[in-house]
Formats: sequence, C-alpha cells, structure tokens
Amino acid sequence: MAADTRCIDTMLSAWNSHDDSLLEQIVGKSLSPDVEFCDPFHDIRGHAPFIEMVKAFWAKHGKCKITRTSAIDTHHDRARYTWLIESPTGGRFEGFDAVTLDLESGTVARVDGFFGPLSPV
Repeated sequence: MAADTRCIDTMLSAWNSHDDSLLEQIVGKSLSPDVEFCDPFHDIRGHAPFIEMVKAFWAKHGKCKITRTSAIDTHHDRARYTWLIESPTGGRFEGFDAVTLDLESGTVARVDGFFGPLSPV
C-alpha cells in the first residue's frame, strides 16, 4: 500500500497562506499533534511552535512562495522531496525535506529539512 502524501503539500501550503486562521487549519489537518520539525535553524515539537516558526518566517521574509519542485519519493512511512523558496524580489533558495508520515492519521509526524543542494564528491 502506497503512503498517502497529500499531507505534505498541505503542510507546505502553510508557508504560503499568510493568514493566521488558515495557518491553524492547515497545521491541524496536515501535522500530527506532536510533530517534530528540525532544520539548520529549528528543532521544535508540536503545533504551536510550528505555527510560531511559520509566522516568524513571514515576519522576516514577507510573502515568499514555497513550491515543491520534485515528485515525492516514498517507502514505508518515509518520504523525500525538494522545494524552492522564491521571494517577491526575485531571490531563490532551494532545499529538501526527509519526512516521516503517520500512516494511521495521514499526517506528517517529522520533518528533517536541509538547505541548499548537496555538493558533489
């Protein structure tokens, strides 16, 4: 049985919503209550810290757009994909996430985010 990955695109839409009430709905729908989110700048757990992180991103970076730029590759309860952040001024920043899915609830349980492309050997 293939993992249901719709929660990933729903989660990514949180960054683009720019609306407090919509953000809370998106988070409640796409993330497990005890979601873990870890990237080079964050190591948080739970809905409230995730919402605070997204709002801080909005405050610092304005209305950037985050887009998934690859297919979602899955096995078992794991997924990976690449993304791109584009600012209204033309700046671009890419990275990728490795995600653990909660297959029972259809939500994201953990996100490990990495910034930038990998360097060749």
